Amino acid sequence: MKKILIFKTDRLGDLLNISPIINNLKHNYPSCTITLVCSKYNKSIAEYYHNDVEFIIFNKPLFFFLIRNIKLIFFKKYDFIFQLDGKNHSYFTSILVNAKKKVCIRFIKKKKFLGTKVSIIRPNFFINYFFDETELSYEDYSIEDNINYHYLTLYLKLLKKLNIKILSKNHYLPLTNPKKVSKFSDGYCLIHIDERWDKFPFSVALNLKKKILLLSNSMNIVISSNIGGNKVLKYLINDFYNKTNIEFIKDTNLHSTISLVYNCSSCISSHSGLIVHTAAAFKKKIIDIVSKDIFNELDRWIPYNVDYKRLDINNFIEIDFNI
Repeated sequence: MKKILIFKTDRLGDLLNISPIINNLKHNYPSCTITLVCSKYNKSIAEYYHNDVEFIIFNKPLFFFLIRNIKLIFFKKYDFIFQLDGKNHSYFTSILVNAKKKVCIRFIKKKKFLGTKVSIIRPNFFINYFFDETELSYEDYSIEDNINYHYLTLYLKLLKKLNIKILSKNHYLPLTNPKKVSKFSDGYCLIHIDERWDKFPFSVALNLKKKILLLSNSMNIVISSNIGGNKVLKYLINDFYNKTNIEFIKDTNLHSTISLVYNCSSCISSHSGLIVHTAAAFKKKIIDIVSKDIFNELDRWIPYNVDYKRLDINNFIEIDFNI
């Protein structure tokens, strides 16, 4: 029986983005044991995969994490270690664990030092020596071949280097008990307004209001938000609160948010990682409304095999969403 250790101690969307890795490992090795080292933050997503993985929460400081998990670190041998979060504490822990094969993403970033650009490489030369296979990721979103550093593709390449068959590239999220959160049964358009929208010029909020009004002529609209809300949400509530086919759902917990995505027909957000990657798992139409400045960066995050459209904040009002 294969024993596999995966490090992914970052955000909710990041963990959903490695769901194809978990899925492929389980299909290649049905009886394998996968241990996922996750963060306190993304543990809530990890719990959805309880039938596929057992998980351990990483908490700083590293020394106490190692002591608390001494059996994991020193008394268990793994077949594979996947270091997929790029965190220094995960690289360091990986070199202490006994495993037949260790693989990771090696990040290269240019930073200015005394007026000169220097390359910062993570993991460094010493730690990199302990990994059997790596994939390079140049963290410069302006380069012409930026799409070649699509993160999920890099993870899948690590599987190939271990001679593990790629059976699916699709996101997946096990959901056995979706909750009815909206008054609309299903098929509505979900628009997620989070704090990112407050950073845009007010003209963007004006155009969003116009777009919602147009969409509401032909479909039901559900508008969700980050916990605590934001200025754009309050602005929309003032204008649409009494409109019967527009519903506002505020301060939802994680399960309610996932259920909202599950029951919708399409999702609109300013690239909320949780919304985008959950929508990909449930094969929903995805529309990102973002600044053109980050188009290249987002190329690295787009899930496979989804109906995805990206729009510039400056002209989305003019484009037919076709939903």
